[in-house]
Amino acid sequence: MLSLAGCGNSDIEASKEPFPEFEGVDFEGNKITNDIFKDYDATVINFWTNGCGSCIAEMPELEAYFQDFKDINVNLIGVAASAGESDESKGTAETILKEKGVTYPNLIPDNASSFYQDFIGEISGYPMTYIVDSEGNMVGAPLVGVVKKQEENLMKRLDKIIQK
Repeated sequence: MLSLAGCGNSDIEASKEPFPEFEGVDFEGNKITNDIFKDYDATVINFWTNGCGSCIAEMPELEAYFQDFKDINVNLIGVAASAGESDESKGTAETILKEKGVTYPNLIPDNASSFYQDFIGEISGYPMTYIVDSEGNMVGAPLVGVVKKQEENLMKRLDKIIQK
């Protein structure tokens, strides 16, 4: 976190590249695509895997953010990166979400899709969290690790987006 402190606003404005195109369903069977971004001022996207203890441990905190974000037109979605690998992985992910009381949408990526192959496949550590604006652009570098430990950085970015 110390390395982020010296970045100031440059970190917030450093990235304005589009988030990759994706299409998938959540665990309730609802279709989720990039179109979701235009419905909110910002969307926080948290990538996690079944075998990541930190990912699972932070889910109740992410759920609290999801509830709080509703008041400021910010969405939060999860991407269960390993759920598309097999029916067993999907079942494990679904059990984890239920046990942690998660109500925010969680995308099941198609592991044959370019989104999975070219984007998720390149993620080197979990949890990994991206902030995307209403135009579908990533805002700043991804947050690597538990979001709560980077809350100040997250909130600065969201404030910057919302104030526009």
